[in-house]
Amino acid sequence: MSKTQKFTNARLNAIQALYASELNDTPLEKIVFQFLNGEIGNRIIDEDEQGHETFLPLNETDTELFTKIVREVQKHKTDIDNTILATLSAGWDKERIELLLQSILRAGIGEFFAQPDLDAPIIINEYTDITRSFYDGPEVRLVNAILDKFSKVIRS
Repeated sequence: MSKTQKFTNARLNAIQALYASELNDTPLEKIVFQFLNGEIGNRIIDEDEQGHETFLPLNETDTELFTKIVREVQKHKTDIDNTILATLSAGWDKERIELLLQSILRAGIGEFFAQPDLDAPIIINEYTDITRSFYDGPEVRLVNAILDKFSKVIRS
C-alpha cells in the first residue's frame, strides 16, 4: 500500500473517530485508544446503488498522522468550531451542518495544525475528495471553501 493511501486512511479514521466521539459522547482519548488497538475503526462503509451496505477494511493507516489530527482537533476544538461558523456562507447555518460534515471539517482544519509544513492544496484536495465520497451536493464546495479560507488565515 502506498504512503499516500496510508495518509488517506489516517484522515478517514480521524473523521470516524471524531464522529464516534461526538455521536456517543465518548472522550476522544478513549476513541483514539480504541482505534489504535483495533477495537473500532479501520473500515469504511460502502453503499451500493440499492442502498446495501458492506464494510471495506482500511488495511493500513498512518497512525502517527491519525493521532496528530485527532489530538489537534481536541486541542483547538472551540477555535475550529468558531472558524467553521464564521466562514459559513449565506444559506448555511450551524443546524445545516450534520455531524459527519462537521467531523470532516474539524479533521481538515485540525490537519493544518498537525502538518504545518504540508502544502494547503494537498490538505484541501484530500478532504474535498473524502467529502465527495459521502456527498454529491453543495457539501463538497462548502468543505473546499471553508478549508481554503482557513488555509489563507493560518498560513499567512
